[in-house]
Amino acid sequence: PVPAPSPEPAPTPAPVPAPSPEPAPTPAPTPAPAENPTQPSPSL
Repeated sequence: PVPAPSPEPAPTPAPVPAPSPEPAPTPAPTPAPAENPTQPSPSL
């Protein structure tokens, strides 16, 4: 009996690189009020 030919392996599809997620837009820093008596200005 003739042995059944081995089925050709399905060609492995090239892995599609996942699109890099767009970085969230950095919100503009809220300018601190000139004078804020309730909160002391952070000492840098």
